[in-house]
Amino acid sequence: MIINEECKKCQIKRNINKYPIDATEGKITEYQYKVKEIVKNSDGLSTPQVAEKMDNLRQELFGNVMDYTEIKQHYNQLMLDHFPYMKNKVDTSENHLKTAIQYAMVGNYIDFGALENVNEGELKAQLDEAININIDSKLLDVFKNDLVNAKRLVYFTDNCGEIVTDKLLISTLRDINPNLHITVIVRGKPVLNDATLEDAKYIHMEDVAQKVLGNGTGLPGNVVGAISKESMDEVENADLLISKGQGNYEGLSGCGLNIYYLFLCKCKMFMRRFGVEQFTGIMARENNKK
Repeated sequence: MIINEECKKCQIKRNINKYPIDATEGKITEYQYKVKEIVKNSDGLSTPQVAEKMDNLRQELFGNVMDYTEIKQHYNQLMLDHFPYMKNKVDTSENHLKTAIQYAMVGNYIDFGALENVNEGELKAQLDEAININIDSKLLDVFKNDLVNAKRLVYFTDNCGEIVTDKLLISTLRDINPNLHITVIVRGKPVLNDATLEDAKYIHMEDVAQKVLGNGTGLPGNVVGAISKESMDEVENADLLISKGQGNYEGLSGCGLNIYYLFLCKCKMFMRRFGVEQFTGIMARENNKK
């Protein structure tokens, strides 16, 4: 999905003052000019590609502005601590798949790219209310039918911590289709609090997936044709794909593959697009798939 005018304005707003407190006036002027230039020349790009350019600009001018290592470790462990609770809810529910999807949606709350503040109290409230998230029963049936008949699945992850809920969902998918080959794709380079190979290893994603790959980029999302050849080979050979998070939706929407999107609506544009309130869970399918 190509970046629109509203997202362009948002990129400027989010990035224009995102520089170190000790930056010189000259560097700030240069940085702010280049932020506007990136947006000015962003036609034809997706929002994740523009965001990557912003991140590269900060690296170029200021070095590593913020290290998310400790934040990522904290949320990975926090969600691992919640894992037994979520697993028990899935195992004792009437619809294991639906409940696992609901928790996977809630995990998408842990997003330092879209939110100014990730509040642990709000996260716990979201987890407690996860089983009340509405999921279209017909779409869920279509997804389960695709799942039962699939041979190869690609799962695009999004954030740290959230990746624990992805592991829970993937284990549920395997219970339904034990012969399914599952490839999990994480970010290839550190970007914000997005999950990388290090995070996947920390939560032992290899226990439920046959393959875990970095996408070869620092994009805060995945874009067909812009990720590594190894990742693209997996995408092209898959008959079913799952995409987590708004960034992946922005990067993949319109690609025509058999993708199911799972995320929480966090920004005003998504809330308006889907006609829902903030933090509403969304399950959607690629538009040209019926």
